Amino acid sequence: MQYRRLIGLGEVSVLGLGCARLGSLTEPCSRPERLSLIAAAVNAGITLFDTADIYAQGESERILGEALRSIDACIVTKAGQISSLAKGVPSALRGAVRGLFAHSSLARAAAIRVRAKPLPRNYTPEYLRRALLASLHRLRRDEVGIFLLHSPSAADLKDGAAVDCLAALKREGLARYVGISCDDQETLAGIAADRRVEVIEAPFGPNRQDLLVDLKRAAERGAIVIAREILSSDQQARRPAVATALPFCLAEQSIAAALVGTTSPRHLAEAVHNTATPVCGAVPIEPCD
Repeated sequence: MQYRRLIGLGEVSVLGLGCARLGSLTEPCSRPERLSLIAAAVNAGITLFDTADIYAQGESERILGEALRSIDACIVTKAGQISSLAKGVPSALRGAVRGLFAHSSLARAAAIRVRAKPLPRNYTPEYLRRALLASLHRLRRDEVGIFLLHSPSAADLKDGAAVDCLAALKREGLARYVGISCDDQETLAGIAADRRVEVIEAPFGPNRQDLLVDLKRAAERGAIVIAREILSSDQQARRPAVATALPFCLAEQSIAAALVGTTSPRHLAEAVHNTATPVCGAVPIEPCD
């Protein structure tokens, strides 16, 4: 495993495990299998884990909290989106509901349709603080390594309140670094030069180079840039293999780390194998005012 020295975060693996499907109602793997996957990632040298409060309705954070409770890892979590999937299902019944999803193609298809719809969003300071405190409780930590706004639009950020809230949460000691997970060119262009945004997570890969100019601008002023959706494709391009996508991403100097989301031990091992290209150097970052 290769690492980058991220100022303020220490040595962080260039490969991060994306945990969006960890604990999902639509994933057939059991809780022991999920814990085993995280243990395999740790044993392979992965120290970066990416999650969010809506992933598996908080179950992703709970599993990470249990698996990493005595591990010195950098956890990225996000808030601002609100999921209605499985809303109101008590935690005691989720095993039965998960079994239904795992064995029913109709149930899984229904879940996919729900997820395809635009999610309600809330980026008010009051909501974000409550969400982060809830995430920390599930993660069993007093402070998260990186806290991000989850896919806001440029309009969501226009009045500056959400970004100002990030700086306040950092000053409160609830997050070591703060930033934004963005999806589109307009949002990224608006934050690329904003020094309050210390970390940017965005799509990037062989088939997703459309945001690279602004990602480079952000990295040049000291932001930590994390690539996600590195295996994405469109109708005009084939889905790249991890053996192509990971070296491609890590060869770009503006990219500090790349995320691979999987619940498969085989796919995890393949990703680890393809991070052999040496990466060195520090990514400095200035603190928020």
